[in-house]
Amino acid sequence: MPSAPGSPLQRIVSQYGHEAVYHSVLQLLSDKVYESTSIASQRFPDLFESSTTQTATRAQLGEDINRSDQATLHDIILTHQDDIQDSSNSEIRTTVYDASGNTVVNKVDISSLFPVYLPFPIEHLLMEQLQKILELACYQYGARKIPSIMQKLGWECPESVELSKWAELLGRQGNLERQRDGKPLAELLSSIAQIRHTAVHRLRTSSTGLERFLADAEELSVVLGDSIYTRAISQLRLDARSTFAELARNKEFIQLQLETAQKEITKQRAELDEKEQENLRQMQREDVKYRARASKKLEKALHVLGDLTIASKNENTGLNGMDSDEAVTASEGDSEFDHAEQFEDCSEAWFY
Repeated sequence: MPSAPGSPLQRIVSQYGHEAVYHSVLQLLSDKVYESTSIASQRFPDLFESSTTQTATRAQLGEDINRSDQATLHDIILTHQDDIQDSSNSEIRTTVYDASGNTVVNKVDISSLFPVYLPFPIEHLLMEQLQKILELACYQYGARKIPSIMQKLGWECPESVELSKWAELLGRQGNLERQRDGKPLAELLSSIAQIRHTAVHRLRTSSTGLERFLADAEELSVVLGDSIYTRAISQLRLDARSTFAELARNKEFIQLQLETAQKEITKQRAELDEKEQENLRQMQREDVKYRARASKKLEKALHVLGDLTIASKNENTGLNGMDSDEAVTASEGDSEFDHAEQFEDCSEAWFY
């Protein structure tokens, strides 16, 4: 594993240890903190303080998002485009080996899990609802504060005016009064106009971008002085933030599972490689043994053949010796027979 800091979950585990994190999570599960937003807000009030007074910087939910709370609308759009490009360039790749064992494709790119995005249908619905609520809030404000201008423009109902036109009008003739520190009014209204642009043109937006839109919408509703819409947007933002946090936790859990699985796969791959090498070594040992056995078998056959050759030579030598003896014996027999005949001839001559 690389030494660089990993996900927030990994850093927590590294800092406090698996045992401490395990018991803490188990206690939170027992207290049903993950099941109820109200229970969670009571347990962690600092995390659920009123968003109208919250000034802390939001943590990033992805490696590709690096924006502060004072980012301008231009920064938001640029970052949004970068997120889309990074998301389109991210690929889920698996490790593949050719016959010789060389790596063909890189391992899985787990960074593709971030930044966090909602499924687009619910993201688009969220932006549409937010746009509608803001148009209602702006119309109510206009009816109270600038009715003559609305009458002159012919704005008779909330549906007759799009949000971007409200942002333009409020910036010029809205007489808006800020009750607290926050974004400059021009920047806030530009972000509000971008909400309409994002909803109409169906621009993909990360969870961080969505939460920023919700925060700006809530801030505008406070400036407009409408408590009803402020509470509605505040609750919507709270629910969305809880959903984003849960989705981010689940993605981090998936990432941790994937990293754990990859470690196990790497270990198994090393074991399989070692087993393969051992099988090759065993094959070589068996080959040497079988070749030695074949050598001995053939050597034995060659010894037998050599014995037969020696025996054949000895037999031929014996036969040749026996023929010489018979020839001598036959010669001696003929000589004796000749002497006998000569004796018989002499005897016959004497009697006559």
